[in-house]
Amino acid sequence: MRAGIRSLALTLAAAGAASADAQQQRPAPRPPKTINVPADYRSVQQAIDSARRGDTVLVAPGRYFENISFRGKDIVLTSHFALGGDTSFVSRTVLDGSRAANPDTASVVIMDHELDSTAVLQGFTITGGTGTVWLDPKDKVYFREGGGVLCEFGSPVIRYNVIENNEASDTTPAKGGTKVVSAGGGGIRCGFAEPTIENNVIRGNRGRYGAGVVLFHTSATVRNNLVVGNTGGEDFGGSGLWVVGPYSRRVPNVIEHNTVVRNVSASADTNPRAMRGKAGGMIYANSVSVVRNNIVWGNSQAMGGQVGFPPGMQPTMTHNLVQGGGVAGAGNIDADPLFADTISYRLSPRSPAVDAGDPRSPSDPTNGTRKAAAAAPALGAVRADLGAYGGARASGPGTRRSARN
Repeated sequence: MRAGIRSLALTLAAAGAASADAQQQRPAPRPPKTINVPADYRSVQQAIDSARRGDTVLVAPGRYFENISFRGKDIVLTSHFALGGDTSFVSRTVLDGSRAANPDTASVVIMDHELDSTAVLQGFTITGGTGTVWLDPKDKVYFREGGGVLCEFGSPVIRYNVIENNEASDTTPAKGGTKVVSAGGGGIRCGFAEPTIENNVIRGNRGRYGAGVVLFHTSATVRNNLVVGNTGGEDFGGSGLWVVGPYSRRVPNVIEHNTVVRNVSASADTNPRAMRGKAGGMIYANSVSVVRNNIVWGNSQAMGGQVGFPPGMQPTMTHNLVQGGGVAGAGNIDADPLFADTISYRLSPRSPAVDAGDPRSPSDPTNGTRKAAAAAPALGAVRADLGAYGGARASGPGTRRSARN
């Protein structure tokens, strides 16, 4: 008996010594590094594949014909915009998904596999995507979604990009005959996720629902985006923002300080609970959402108002400017926002949206010389302006201060 115990003790001691030796020989984790494209790797995907958690993939100006995936890596993928906030890098660094090897995996960027908030997509023009055939984990049917960006099961950050001229509208069967029920989220589609989508320009995308942005069972933060000129909505409406389904009853979507203009939903359905062709600006159904300090103007739809929701299901909406009204809540107004231009849709000094934000929400930054005055691009005093250029992150889509936030 004693011999057996002694033998076991010697075995355990030897195993412990071997483990200690292995730990001494194992190299220490390397610190995060920056991987340059094309200096280190010719393609963006090759650089991502070589990266580890915490790395930065820094992409030089150029047009990259790729359909890329983060492959579950919590990394920063950015243009040289990150180096100093020069917005010219956004237009000069293009991820073009128009040459997909597989038409059923044709999103420009896929962000899935439970990424956290250290996974960042920043400073690109993202274009040419046609979406990915994707199994809806809730209804167990297939959709084609996320022409520009597709994200699922995570909390990535998508910021300071121009996401334009992408599409998710093809409902022909996928390879092998898989039936595709519908297609949407031409610009961005996020599902079962907690993404942060901020300071982007999302324009000229197409989808049979949510041509600009689809949020399906999310607790997302969507702020300071310009959502303009997206079209479709012939299946389930909502060509600007399409927000459907709860993700958490305690953590809502926060939709704030967005300018949603000139989006179009077509092909109306007279069923009051249906969504087809309705709500060119925003549509909500069975979602837990706080909607504040937005401008919804100049959108069109085949039926109803610019903001849509089933009877009795309006989200919490306060201090929004909505053309045509039709929404209940404190501080909501229906007045011409008096845009200064029809490209960036900044406000003119006489706009009723200036200093009209929720007084309890974060203020516009001060201009540094007069504490009571807002810093550009916000206007007026420091009370938050409505729309993409108001609030604490009032750098707006693609302005110089963005890179340092």
